[in-house]
Amino acid sequence: MKILFVVWELDPFFKLGGLGDVARSLPGALKILGEDIRTITPYYKAVKMGRNKKTLIGKLSFEYGGRKQRIEVWKTNQPYTKVPAYFLKNKKYLDKATPTDTWGFFNKAVVEVIKNNILNWQPEIIHINDRHGGLIPLLIKIEKLPIKTILTIHNLAFQGQAKMKILKDMGIDPELCKITKWEIKSRQVNFLMEAIIHSDTITTVSPTYAKEILTEEYGQGLNDLLKQMSGKIFGILNGIDIDWRYTTHGTAVRYPYNSSEKKTDGKIEYYHWLDGKKHNKLFLQKKLGLKVGENIPLICFIGRLDPKQKGLDILHTLLRRNADKPNFQFVLLGDGDKNWEERYKWLSTFYPKSFSCNFRFDETLAHQLYAGSDFIVIPSLYEPCGLIQMIAMLFGTIPIAHKTGGLKDSIKDNYNGFLFPDYNSISLEKSVTKAIDVWRNDRFEFEKIVEHALKTDFSWTKSAKEYKVLYEKLLSNS
Repeated sequence: MKILFVVWELDPFFKLGGLGDVARSLPGALKILGEDIRTITPYYKAVKMGRNKKTLIGKLSFEYGGRKQRIEVWKTNQPYTKVPAYFLKNKKYLDKATPTDTWGFFNKAVVEVIKNNILNWQPEIIHINDRHGGLIPLLIKIEKLPIKTILTIHNLAFQGQAKMKILKDMGIDPELCKITKWEIKSRQVNFLMEAIIHSDTITTVSPTYAKEILTEEYGQGLNDLLKQMSGKIFGILNGIDIDWRYTTHGTAVRYPYNSSEKKTDGKIEYYHWLDGKKHNKLFLQKKLGLKVGENIPLICFIGRLDPKQKGLDILHTLLRRNADKPNFQFVLLGDGDKNWEERYKWLSTFYPKSFSCNFRFDETLAHQLYAGSDFIVIPSLYEPCGLIQMIAMLFGTIPIAHKTGGLKDSIKDNYNGFLFPDYNSISLEKSVTKAIDVWRNDRFEFEKIVEHALKTDFSWTKSAKEYKVLYEKLLSNS
């Protein structure tokens, strides 16, 4: 099958979030399965080609915003997976990501490139991701191209609303858009909603999230529309790059470890996870100025400080409630909302031996936290997939998470982690208390949970096979 994977970021060329990782990994896993898959993304000024050889394969002019615009099409290979990658260059619209003109222009450019066979390769399927490629399925229908389209919703909250002028700039008759009357009245078009309506198939990044978005609680205002489309919505859990990036043997991990100890010439090459995690915890406590001691459970939080999603309120309430008599240590790594940074900073200021808050992105410290912590807390209100619980389990760090979305699909309560059912600080605290109790008083059971976590398979292979089946089904219905 010939598949064009459309994204706005692609690691290592340009990455701001998890989609850049997915754009690297999923096509790579599909390539291993024998699929002819290629990626296409804007050629921003911020794109870093490094030593990758690039080739100009074509130029094209088309009308956008009432004027002729020119693009260049460059081709290279993703350095890790060797998946062909196309970059579209235009100084006015694609030098930097400025919603919504960037997405409108990029969507039009992708379809024009295909229509004019600039790639000298025609996809059978176009796979778009989130709002960034939202109008491509509609353009494919307008141009009557024999191509199937699939949309993956990574986070329904980000929908990409724009003034109706974008349709005029793209040369789309608003009457062809199945947009609701209230949107026409407010002169807005919703990129993600249009993608939902016009795509042939829709996926989400976990099976539970595929069900959750049909409800009013998680549907972000699109639940009624999604219910109408429920027969073509499928949930496929994301994976992680186990062999490439996330490893207990990484250079950031001071004491490498595995499921069993290994010695070479009498020297320890890597420790058994029990000893490795103990040594890494002591190193981490000393580095962060916490009280040093292997008999103190250490809980971490890693991620962006988003008050609308990441559960900062219930976590802070729990920490504040236990600040005077903490029976655990807590480390936070991440940045975001400044008000919440200030609230968490107060805890680390007054209780520096128990709480450490680090408001930055620091990949080295993140790996050291995965390696040295006993638990990672993920109190998200909603989580379409989530990757940190998978990374943490790869390190034998046990997740304590809200029973939602991809967290529910990847964590089995009391088997490889702990889940709390209700989104409030009491429910969270019960789960934390239970986890610490097992850690302190039932080491045999806790070590069994760690062993289960270490053996849980979160590689992309399973996800890629599910996408392959979906692609085949999509083409068979042509």
